[in-house]
Amino acid sequence: MTSSSGEDTMPGRRQVLGWGGSLAAAGALGLRPAKATAAQRARTRVAVLGGGIGGLTAAHELAERGFDVTVYDRRAEWGGKARSLPVSGTATDGRRDLPGEHGHRGFFGFYTNLPDTMRRIPFGDRTHGVWDNLVTVPYFAFNRDNGKGDLYLPSIPPDRRTLDPATLPFVIEGLLRTMPQLLPHECALLGRKLAILMTSCDERQFGQWEHTGWLDFIEYEGKSDFYQVMWGGSAKVIQALRPETASTRTCGQGISKILYSMLGMGPDGPFDRILDGPTSERFIDPWVRHLTSLGVRFVTGHLVESLELGSDGRITAAHARTAAGPARIDADWYVAALPVDRVRQLWSPEIRAADPQLARMDRLRTTWCQGIMYYLKETFRGPIAHLSLMDSPWALCPVGQSRFWSESFTETWGDGMAAESLSVVVSDWDTPGPLYGRPAKECTPKEISEEVWAQMKAGLEDNGDVVLPDGIVHSWFLDPAVTRTAGGRLENDDTYFLNDVSSWELRSEAVTAIPNLFLAGDHVRAHSNLDFTTMETANETGRRAANGVLEAAGADGADEVRLFGGAEPPGFAELKAADRIRYRLGLPHVLDL
Repeated sequence: MTSSSGEDTMPGRRQVLGWGGSLAAAGALGLRPAKATAAQRARTRVAVLGGGIGGLTAAHELAERGFDVTVYDRRAEWGGKARSLPVSGTATDGRRDLPGEHGHRGFFGFYTNLPDTMRRIPFGDRTHGVWDNLVTVPYFAFNRDNGKGDLYLPSIPPDRRTLDPATLPFVIEGLLRTMPQLLPHECALLGRKLAILMTSCDERQFGQWEHTGWLDFIEYEGKSDFYQVMWGGSAKVIQALRPETASTRTCGQGISKILYSMLGMGPDGPFDRILDGPTSERFIDPWVRHLTSLGVRFVTGHLVESLELGSDGRITAAHARTAAGPARIDADWYVAALPVDRVRQLWSPEIRAADPQLARMDRLRTTWCQGIMYYLKETFRGPIAHLSLMDSPWALCPVGQSRFWSESFTETWGDGMAAESLSVVVSDWDTPGPLYGRPAKECTPKEISEEVWAQMKAGLEDNGDVVLPDGIVHSWFLDPAVTRTAGGRLENDDTYFLNDVSSWELRSEAVTAIPNLFLAGDHVRAHSNLDFTTMETANETGRRAANGVLEAAGADGADEVRLFGGAEPPGFAELKAADRIRYRLGLPHVLDL
């Protein structure tokens, strides 16, 4: 098996049972003797705290290189926020429980690190492993209410998937309604702003645009409704950011990557893809089976509550709470792959003193970004696309999944009456909705289901089309991370890291100042491709954590985990180099008039 770069990534190529084996055996498996002390070479036990994308990635890379890896998680399921959430008790006659998710998973063409991992996870006879379970979503749509027009952007060049008779009328009608709203001077302004972002040097990105609000940068105030909704609101719907607090660097990074992919420059193929079945079935579960075959142990029911810092400045143990009582986790190396709101609870005063950067994480913010599933009695009538309901107060992004899945929905899941899983991401839980006049956080689960349904009808049926007819809902399922307290308020057990203005300086590197502590997760700094909250970022930081362990343990440089960068159009490197000179001279970008 080869990676996208052509490198040999056959599982087991560098596997060893431990570094205590003979040098002859290590040489036969491609390892050269490590330039490290005997004590360092003997330290091979790794405790990965957290079984999400970042933790599984670190475990994968280290297990392939001979480390003794154990992954701990508080739950019985693996995959973190990416995992599937079967609706217990809904299956009959040999079918599987109805599939739930935290929200549908998008795998974008600008990802580079995650696809390499997916190609190395075996799946039946598929040549590229679970990566071959990805299917293209032909359109990414921006949907408006009240007949304002829906804009459909193709994920791939025109072919039978983008020109199918069912979807093409939506595309043409949307363009006809949208074109009159494009004001020439706003188009010129936006074009210039995007050109600035795409040709700014790294120093300007982090020194200026990281500290500039997105709405200020795009000159949001006083612009047309179309401009404000499409370019202000898109950050909320697509990236689950808060436009009023998001940085120009983060929003610009996302828009640039999307444009490159849509123009055919996505390093990993079509812009928008989803799996051909539930995430755990088609990605996470095969991954765990593969890691188990590499010797990784998986321990559930461990809620890690503290880390113990020894007098030598190293972590000597992690302490967890289990159903049976307190548990001690002993290892040589620790990879903390927990969400930001959980991992920073582990920082004792001693740890904060040892690495002040970890203490700065207290100021990082989180938000809510959860999914609700509607199981329909018939296939979703809407377009075959990822839909972004730009005027929905709750920033909804739905997709009908059954037409993308490889198995018949009715025959495979549930009671035989449900034919569709309409997956809806809710990105704004703080804005009042029109049906009940309250934000999602202040509604009951039933009210949330009714409010989301009403907002979807407003966004998809504004031209008289019946997309969501009455009586079509078989059942619905709200992400179980959202629960009601005894007082009736909602709580969220799985929050979402929020990239704000100047938040980069508060984030930690994967390698900390504590010699045997490393971090992974979408809140950790990623440098190779992109760094806003995605599975790609979690994967890259898992790789960086693994490289930190390898270097600290004195591993041979040949075993370094490769980091895959993103792509950019030809000639942009020269433009960025010119901007670097201007930035160092204290001059604005040449297009920043």
